[in-house]
Amino acid sequence: MSLQPDQKQDQPAKKQGVFIRTFGCAMNEYDSQKLYKILEKDYEPVDAPEKADLVLINTCSVREKPEQKLYSMLGEMKGLRRERPQMMVGVCGCVAQQEGENILKYGRGVDFVFGTHNLSLVPSLIQLRKNGAPPQAAVNYREEWEELPLGFAEHDSSKHGQSGRITAFISISRGCNKNCTYCIVPTTRGPEVSRAADEIEREVKIAVHRGTKEIVLLGQTVNSYGLDLAQRVSFVELLERVSAISGVERIRFTSPHPQEIRRDFIECVVSNPKVCHHVHMPLQSGSDRILKAMNRNYRRDKYLGIIEALKGRVPDMAITTDIIVGFPGETESDFQETLDLMDIVQFEHSYSYAFSPRPGTQAAAMQDSLSHEQKIERLKIVQAKQEQHTNARLATWVGRESEVLIDNRNRFDESCFQGRIPQNFMVNFAKPYEGLALGSIVKVKITEQKRYTLMAEPSISSK
Repeated sequence: MSLQPDQKQDQPAKKQGVFIRTFGCAMNEYDSQKLYKILEKDYEPVDAPEKADLVLINTCSVREKPEQKLYSMLGEMKGLRRERPQMMVGVCGCVAQQEGENILKYGRGVDFVFGTHNLSLVPSLIQLRKNGAPPQAAVNYREEWEELPLGFAEHDSSKHGQSGRITAFISISRGCNKNCTYCIVPTTRGPEVSRAADEIEREVKIAVHRGTKEIVLLGQTVNSYGLDLAQRVSFVELLERVSAISGVERIRFTSPHPQEIRRDFIECVVSNPKVCHHVHMPLQSGSDRILKAMNRNYRRDKYLGIIEALKGRVPDMAITTDIIVGFPGETESDFQETLDLMDIVQFEHSYSYAFSPRPGTQAAAMQDSLSHEQKIERLKIVQAKQEQHTNARLATWVGRESEVLIDNRNRFDESCFQGRIPQNFMVNFAKPYEGLALGSIVKVKITEQKRYTLMAEPSISSK
């Protein structure tokens, strides 16, 4: 039917732009993806704050001076807001959960602050501000599993890079019960709460239906999953249930706690063909004395026993870790024990940083005998040793065959692809090859080692 001159055809309202700057861990990345989903009715992602009507800063409180990073970025926003007066700025994440109203007090130009448990309130906070309400802070604890739409899996991550479509991050729990003396996460994210296994399976199925090949299960301590459920489901059982879903090609997870690793976990990791041969297992220190001071609840021998059990069955099992140097009371002997353990394990990669006290943690009240310069010097030694180990581990792959899940294009040459082997090393293809496509799993021959990556060429046809 043709429209009469006085009739108006309904036109969808033009969406505004949203830019989210994410600091910190995979859980923060996951929360940012949920925010995109929550806001998708009225906002679409843009690739720079200069193009945004709404900027969200998702903060992390683990590393040194996170507040300085936040206020530095807020300073940058002031200039942008002069050019784009309609722009709104919100702050979320662990620093927001910790500081709350203080961010509104000291961070001029912030329209609202919301905590790690308040993501679903964002549309209301935006509307309140648009209606003339003063800046708001919403950081009270609230359980959001039932309130939030399914997160990353339902989000069209192709807007943020093709790899997001092929790899889906699925949160299986929130919070932590471990109470490490240096960590603020139990305060900012609350006690551990597991999601129902059926809900996790449903989110995985949605992701697979939309083209996902690899599932990454997220939690502060993934292997304590299910302990709080009325009908307990262990993490190993969850791994088996996810691996049974048709279309799931690979499963990764981060991070297990050494205290909770049992024989059934080791058996699943080494024998389930869909579980990647890569375990990120935080160490923090190689000294029993420092581990005790950190309240890590395992000791050096237990950690090394887990490594031996994994590599005894799968020699090329990749182990990555986290290391803190300069913890209060760390002597030169303690530090050498960490270096010694690094030499024994030969980690594929490690995330290392110098200790800095987080307000509200037990470690913040401990006597810190090392200067900042001493900590940085130890950090440089750890990182230099890790670079040697990473290069050595990469070298062992040259000339060998492995399977690569192609999840992106080479950033230096868009005509070429890149992906990862099960051990999580990045592999680049030196030239375009027929038959390769995003999402393919292809058997390759490793031809060359670069500083942090590998080069390869296909050896047989892809799946």
